Amino acid sequence: MGKSEEMTEIKEQVYQDKLGSLKKQLQQLNDGSHPEFIRKLKRLESQYQERLRLNIIHREYLIEWAERDYVAEKKAACKEFEEKKIDLKENLLTDMEEKKKMIESDRQTMELTVPEKVEKRRKPPPAQLNYLLDEKEIENDLKAISRGKVVPTVRKQVVIPHFNNPVNISTSHVPPSTEANLVETRIEDGKLWYERRWYHRGQPVYVEGMEMSRFGANIAAIGTEVIWVKKVSDGTKVRICISQLSRGRVSLKRRAS
Repeated sequence: MGKSEEMTEIKEQVYQDKLGSLKKQLQQLNDGSHPEFIRKLKRLESQYQERLRLNIIHREYLIEWAERDYVAEKKAACKEFEEKKIDLKENLLTDMEEKKKMIESDRQTMELTVPEKVEKRRKPPPAQLNYLLDEKEIENDLKAISRGKVVPTVRKQVVIPHFNNPVNISTSHVPPSTEANLVETRIEDGKLWYERRWYHRGQPVYVEGMEMSRFGANIAAIGTEVIWVKKVSDGTKVRICISQLSRGRVSLKRRAS
């Protein structure tokens, strides 16, 4: 046998050995007994289990964090609810108090009550006259005069306190000289027309009269024949008839607010 044939046989043997080894490994892979397959499979299994463990830990952490966040949010929501409930109650109480004050103020304005000022005198005058012609009748006479009507003479009784019998005196219309000095004064739609200006409720004014010193005030109410002003200094309300304004006994001037 030559060397070439021997080499061929050796090569054939090596081939057959390798082929047999590969077939054996293939069989081991098919039945799951290949050593290298088993080793790597165990490593993959270990990695899988570790990843599962970490995922479970992460899941539990997220659940715990979500529960803590839920509890915190619930507490914050309850606290905000209580605070807003208290604020709502306080705001409603404040509104009710303001409305109550406004109602009380309107009631006092509608009642038009003013404390009477009693002047103490040492001795009464010897003869004080109480005229039975009231301001309403005087105002009607003045309106009639301004419209050019003749006011009939009316006899009225004058009571003198120190005499038993009443005295009859005659009252007639205001002389023409007084008519020329009248200031146009009227009330329309809850507003006062005086000295060619409109005055409304809440108007800041200065008030001055023959029997009162000048003072700052605000118009508190406007009736049909009278207005009420509230002093800035002490809140006292003063009653002013439009006849007093028209005759110049009391004057109003606008005041900067």
